[in-house]
Amino acid sequence: MMLFGKSTQVITVSAILFLSMNAAPGAATELRISGAATVAGGIITPNKAAIEQETGLTLNMTVNGDGNGLKDLYAGKVDVAMVAAPIKITEETLNKANPGSISIAGFEVAPIGTASIKFIVNPANPVKSLTEDQLKGIFSGKITSWKDVGGTDQPILVVAETPGLGTRANIVTSFLGGTDITDKARIMQALVQVAQVVAQAPNAIGYGNSASITGAVTVVPGTDVKQPLGLATKGAPSADVKKLIDATAKRSVATN
Repeated sequence: MMLFGKSTQVITVSAILFLSMNAAPGAATELRISGAATVAGGIITPNKAAIEQETGLTLNMTVNGDGNGLKDLYAGKVDVAMVAAPIKITEETLNKANPGSISIAGFEVAPIGTASIKFIVNPANPVKSLTEDQLKGIFSGKITSWKDVGGTDQPILVVAETPGLGTRANIVTSFLGGTDITDKARIMQALVQVAQVVAQAPNAIGYGNSASITGAVTVVPGTDVKQPLGLATKGAPSADVKKLIDATAKRSVATN
């Protein structure tokens, strides 16, 4: 029995050594990330390969909006949430729709850059410029016809994201001073869809940034809204997340 036990021990130790020697050397740590399309499309996705090479990390990324990113982080489904709006505002929006659904207590946000939100109209629209007050009137629902801002006698179709998404939250807080976007707006599930609808509807107006605006729409000059971008963690970021923050921040530039 002793001989058999020693033999088993030798085999077991040999097996462990074999597995250790044949394990993949320097296997990359995976970081799970979800959240704002503006952060993903504007910074991380175009630089994903370079960020992974520099940090030694593997990025498992889901683009699903600020609110979903923070909910994933709260639930422990991801390590990092990409955010493009103040997280307190997003928390309030989520809990208004579903009370008690999320708490950001203990969350930390590392700033990584800034985007510029621009207002857009259909190229067929004869109105090519609007003042800040006119834009505020349109998006708050006080101005409802293009004739009131120098255009034709057509109703204004405001196109916006669903509540809980970052770019809309910045429009509401930073531009409209807390006044919500008109409840007559056509609501889209993603920022890129806002520009797509504006490109198709001659009487539409919306907003976007460098990650969503294409040549199919006309940018209204003169009025931009600055949009802070960040990476959120539950508690202090780990060493690996700090690598991601540093690598992402240095590749971020303010979009014009």
